[in-house]
Amino acid sequence: MKHYAQMTPEERATANHRAAELLEKIGGGFASALARAYFVADGTNQARILGTFPDLFERYRTWAAESAPADN
Repeated sequence: MKHYAQMTPEERATANHRAAELLEKIGGGFASALARAYFVADGTNQARILGTFPDLFERYRTWAAESAPADN
């Protein structure tokens, strides 16, 4: 898995989207609500959510990447 800082903006967006999907699916009540807020937010507010909860999104980005099928 490529380190987040080395990803292109498109790769970061995909990684964050996958993390939010997992947050909504398996996270607790707060995490699920945060994921739903992320999905309806514009880019500025998505950045605010990511900046406020970096540890939560990092954990779920890692889990999402580990569970993603390998690229062929």
